[in-house]
Amino acid sequence: MPIARLHNRIKAIHPELPKFLLATAMMAVCSGVFENTYNNYLYAQFQIAPTVRGNLELVREFPGFMNVFLMGALAFLPETRVAAFAALITSVGMAGLGLWSQSWWLMLLFTLFWGTGSHLIMPIRSSLTMSFGGQTKRGRRMGQVGAVNIMGAIVGAAIVWLVFENFGNGAAAADQLVAIQEWQFDLSFYVGAAACVFAFVFFFSLKSVGSHSKRPALVLKKQYSLYYILNVLFGARKQVFLTFGRWVLVTIFKQAPATFAKLSITASVIGIWFTPLVGRLIDRLGERKILMVDSFVLMLVCLGYGGARHIGLSENGALMVAFACYVVDQLMFAVGMARDTYMSKIAESEEDLTASLSVGITINHLIAMTVPALGGLLWKAHGYEYVFLAAGIMALSMTYFASKIRVPKSAELQEVEV
Repeated sequence: MPIARLHNRIKAIHPELPKFLLATAMMAVCSGVFENTYNNYLYAQFQIAPTVRGNLELVREFPGFMNVFLMGALAFLPETRVAAFAALITSVGMAGLGLWSQSWWLMLLFTLFWGTGSHLIMPIRSSLTMSFGGQTKRGRRMGQVGAVNIMGAIVGAAIVWLVFENFGNGAAAADQLVAIQEWQFDLSFYVGAAACVFAFVFFFSLKSVGSHSKRPALVLKKQYSLYYILNVLFGARKQVFLTFGRWVLVTIFKQAPATFAKLSITASVIGIWFTPLVGRLIDRLGERKILMVDSFVLMLVCLGYGGARHIGLSENGALMVAFACYVVDQLMFAVGMARDTYMSKIAESEEDLTASLSVGITINHLIAMTVPALGGLLWKAHGYEYVFLAAGIMALSMTYFASKIRVPKSAELQEVEV
């Protein structure tokens, strides 16, 4: 009977899962606020050039590079405590950006705080999510938690939309960048900080999950080399969009924070359905096929983003193409969970998993620290179009390496059982 089946499913849910989902949602609210305001904040407050914007990623992504060392230093703590610490540090960064928004040097400091917390949470969130999924439903659980993450991001984007459009002075779209006031940025950052405080409380209260303290400080093994390569290529492609995708919309197409909020909400609403679907497809089809399709789609997105103004469209038509590419790219980030589930299937032990995910993030962000600086120079020398052409080539190379993915026989059998 359907009711009996539903009752059994509810009983099977881990008692700590709701708190974990709430913590994840709160962190996503903060991320939704930050990602939809930060580039406009930089442009409005400091009027920086593309080269400076590229170099600024060295500060924002440096904590990602240090992730494996931070995780090693915190290896004596349970994973839930590390997650709580990460939420608290992120909150400090957001609050600092709101309190001292006009100071360049304090902006750098609190951007570093935000980056430390938001990057520290990444491997912990993946590890805890897969622990809730057991051995045979990791992809599905990743998809479900991803959907909750998306719903939190929708709330964060809606807050930005409310603050910058409904609380604004009603300026026309072309004048929105001029009309933005400092208090709008400050209020958004305070809301993000408050969300992280709630996440801290929920993470800190988690029990009976992620409680082991015997995590190796550093795992770097030859048999994980393909996982590392995929992280290198993903980090390069990802950072082009995170840094220059939004910067193009701000500086070339003159779009305001409310526009980014609307695009994020659009992508997130679709993602509520899309992300769990990706999780189920990973369990059903395997990581190799999913990541190959992902790489090919991203190549098309990069070429569309960079060439939108050069294919005979009107300015508004080119903007619509850029919007579509932005939304598709946001959706495709969900496919990144396939790299984590692949790592979980080739890991020699459960103790290897969190440390290996941290190494992947460190490698990812080593590239993320350098690519934006090179991209800024390429933009200055030849134009932003060539930045996305280079990103398209990197995405194409990801297709080749994704085709090399193989998982152990035991993992394949577990997929069949799902």
